Amino acid sequence: MDADVPAFARGVRLKRQAGGAILLVPEGIVTLNPTAAAALALVDGTRTVGEIAATLGDGGFAAPDGEIARDVRDLFARLRARHLLR
Repeated sequence: MDADVPAFARGVRLKRQAGGAILLVPEGIVTLNPTAAAALALVDGTRTVGEIAATLGDGGFAAPDGEIARDVRDLFARLRARHLLR
């Protein structure tokens, strides 16, 4: 999964707003925590899951790299299951 290149599904957009970020989805919105928002801000259709996790690790998140990678993979898997990422 680290080599997968995630992209937002059709009709899904990340929107930053005062106090955080949300995903705009066809059936409504998904409120994001700061960590999920940071990971999804790096989804551009060219970066791999591994590259996104490494960038977050370099960005000062206070967690071991392995834990960051696991959390990113889990987040993306859950969003794929809801058809919000492809």
